[in-house]
Amino acid sequence: MNPLLIRFDDFDLDEANARLLRNGNAVALAPTPFNLLCALARQPGALLTKDALLDAVWGHQFVSESVLKTAISDLRMVLGDNPREPRFIETVSRRGYRFIAVPAALASPAPSPAATATATVVAVAAGLRPSPAFIGRADASARLRQGWDQACSGERAMVWVAGEPGIGKTTLIEHFVTTLGGIACARGQCVEHYGTGEPYLPVLEALAELCRGDRTLPALLRTVAPTWLLQLPWLSTAEERETLRRELAGLGPDRMLREMAELLDRYTEQRPLLLVTEDLHWSDRATIQLIDYVARRRGRARLMWLSSFRLAEVIALDHPLNPLRHELRQQRLCQEVVLDPFSETEVADYIAQRSASLARDEAFVRALHERTDGVPLFVSSVITEVMDRTADDAAVEARLAAVAVPENLAAIIDHYIARLGSEPRALLAAAAVCGVEFRVDTVALALERDVTSVAEACEALVREQVWLAAPRAPEGDEAAEPPYAFRHALFRQVLYERTAPAARTQLHRKVGAALERERSAGVPVATAELAMHFDRGRQSMTSLRYYAEAAEAALLHFSPASCLSHVERAEALLQQAPQGEERNVLEIVIATLHGAAAFQSLGVGSEARNAFERAYTLLPAMPGHAMRGRLLYGFGYVLSLRGEYAQALAVAQCTEALASGSNDSALKLVACIVHGQVNFLQGRPRAARAWLERGLAAAKALETAATEIYVADTQVTLHGLLAIEFVQRGLVEQALAHAQRSRERARELRHPMTRLDATWRQALFEVRLGNAEGVAALAEEMQALVDEFSLAQGRTACRWFRGWAQAMRGAPLEGYRLIREAFEENSRLGMRSGASEVLGYAAQALLLAGDGDGAQIQLQEALQVADELAERVYLPQLWLLEADIARAQGRVDAGAASVRRAIEEARAQEAPWLELLALVDLCEHHEAAAVERRALAVLVDQLPEARDTVSVRRAQSVLDAVKPA
Repeated sequence: MNPLLIRFDDFDLDEANARLLRNGNAVALAPTPFNLLCALARQPGALLTKDALLDAVWGHQFVSESVLKTAISDLRMVLGDNPREPRFIETVSRRGYRFIAVPAALASPAPSPAATATATVVAVAAGLRPSPAFIGRADASARLRQGWDQACSGERAMVWVAGEPGIGKTTLIEHFVTTLGGIACARGQCVEHYGTGEPYLPVLEALAELCRGDRTLPALLRTVAPTWLLQLPWLSTAEERETLRRELAGLGPDRMLREMAELLDRYTEQRPLLLVTEDLHWSDRATIQLIDYVARRRGRARLMWLSSFRLAEVIALDHPLNPLRHELRQQRLCQEVVLDPFSETEVADYIAQRSASLARDEAFVRALHERTDGVPLFVSSVITEVMDRTADDAAVEARLAAVAVPENLAAIIDHYIARLGSEPRALLAAAAVCGVEFRVDTVALALERDVTSVAEACEALVREQVWLAAPRAPEGDEAAEPPYAFRHALFRQVLYERTAPAARTQLHRKVGAALERERSAGVPVATAELAMHFDRGRQSMTSLRYYAEAAEAALLHFSPASCLSHVERAEALLQQAPQGEERNVLEIVIATLHGAAAFQSLGVGSEARNAFERAYTLLPAMPGHAMRGRLLYGFGYVLSLRGEYAQALAVAQCTEALASGSNDSALKLVACIVHGQVNFLQGRPRAARAWLERGLAAAKALETAATEIYVADTQVTLHGLLAIEFVQRGLVEQALAHAQRSRERARELRHPMTRLDATWRQALFEVRLGNAEGVAALAEEMQALVDEFSLAQGRTACRWFRGWAQAMRGAPLEGYRLIREAFEENSRLGMRSGASEVLGYAAQALLLAGDGDGAQIQLQEALQVADELAERVYLPQLWLLEADIARAQGRVDAGAASVRRAIEEARAQEAPWLELLALVDLCEHHEAAAVERRALAVLVDQLPEARDTVSVRRAQSVLDAVKPA
């Protein structure tokens, strides 16, 4: 905030030097009255409430109003001001005080180049014109200024301006922004949508404005917020965007919240930022979530986020903003400024701008106030209607008496509509169908009129200062002409509603067709906007195509919630679409996207499964569908995660058949991955190995990294699976090579989901080697990935791996707690794959804690799950664990029987490594038969790659101990 340097009457006030001069001579004034004078003089003519002055001068410390009265009295004494006939400070009874002198600015030093460079004006310069003198709102203005001062001091300020339509929310915000001068300010507008709007639309609009005004911001976006950079395609090349998509595929939407919060923190280190978001009652849910996240964030940030909304709509429509505003206010994380209608005094002040004598006519003022309820937009509309510059006051009063002033604003707007000619009415109706903002080219195409004539008509409507606001001046190298906008959203809303339904439907079709033509010519048009127009134009098939496109774009832009909203509307439209191949094609697309979005946001529950299944049942009728790879992989993946292995294999077989018939390499790869993974989990290693090796060859031939089909890079997945399969065969060196290649490729690709996949499988590999230190390090690495990139899939796994490592390293009860909590959370999400192994970890932890009975309960649950799912991959270890529990309980014979079951299962799975572990256990703890010792010796000889492992060294020790002397 710049220090005051002003002159009023005989006084010079120099705030920077704490000096008050009268005719050039210093005036003695104590610090508190001096600060009070500065607070009043900073807002001449504005009413400053007692509370505002107490906060401004005494801060938040508790002081009574008597202290303020004393300071005012001292100040008046120094200024020689009579409270009954004030020249400088006017008392507003029971409310506060007003500085009524007319100040003049004194010359001040020019700002330094550095200061000028950091004062970036963005949205304020975008079309704001000088406005008439601002009326009233002194308290509201003071609270906004207090929020800005708070932000400038490093404490983030979330401020909401609330009120009814036409109450002056936008006027207040524009006045406030204008008073701040050259600051960094970015503005975004929420717009009314049919269904779900584009995620983060007003924030993206503000960010784009900020990038145009500050050329350093795109570089910061690349460093701190790459997911947001992807939303602004003009800031990067097509190749850069494709690389970003590969690197960021699979990220959760929480990542976008964290990136934007970090971006705001970093940006405001250099300069304070005012972020303005208007009409939050039309906001998408993603923007509300972002506001919530930023408001609750800790740490320093020179940020003021100023938003507006219609209070009644937020409450009546159960908007997600309503509970949020209550929560944040209770926690003192925001402040809400609710605007009231104008008082009679403020109405008189408004009239005085046009006629001082009418403003003094109490009857006229009272009549106008009664007829408009003091709503500023009503007042402005009626004054415009009854006054003009040539009419005398008597004629104006007569006109007010004669005009039937409507009772509400909609009726006032109806009155304006009735005065429109046929051509302006048609133009504005088409513009209203476009939205609050519209392009001249769009309206011209829709009306089949010449662009020049439409532009001239728009300019004429701007000059009337009723319907339209002029577009802002183009900035930089913008190719498209800036749009026109309705002066107030209510004017657009009423005009839209007053257009006959049939005509409105036809206009939506025409606007949709116009937008299609513009899009084909390179004008950016949101697919959700096209979908909405054709939806309202009752062209269901065209609308369905665009809803599908919008849903896919939402997934690419890390917003599965928006994708779900688009597909839900599309699914409702499908019921109206005519039967036929085109409908089936679109239904497969929509259901597949529904499954993918539900999987990302809700896990592998029934919604994701059912959506994929619906698409899968339609696929046989159109086996060449463009989305079949994504569908089959997604469905097979979800089924395998749910532990529905038989169904997953059926999908893999279908995929294999389609791949063979079409020679589709991508489909072959899908079949190999699903077959290999399920066969591995169900203990068929030979079949699993064959599928995995075929898949690896196919993946290398395709050289495909993470795409829209695969969750993670397929080569990384396959190398990781082969590493575990090879270690169970005792081929430790080859297993290590696969594990190393998996990790190296994941690091090269830098794709978060791929890195998580590689780390997860490496942890499974290290568990089989008994490497607790290695598993602990990998669990921390997984946790870091989950936290940084919001990877929901790894949230539970990193905790059970950490729990297993802690149990092995001497903290078994804490380890058990982590394992069990993670397992239960995973189960709630519907993921049962690998459940028998995780329950085995829990049993092992309790056994290490000395709780044999608890371990037995966990083990029985693990064995039951293994039986239900036919999940045999971890069964040998479970039988060995049962032997350990039996021995701890003194049931030695039962323990020996369990070890022998482990040996049988290992042999059945062709897993010599697991067989070696079981034979070592038998020889160490039981009386092994000679044939069993010979089998152990044969295994040691057959597993040269494992000779340096702890388990093989143990086996050699056992064999050495029984050799004859």
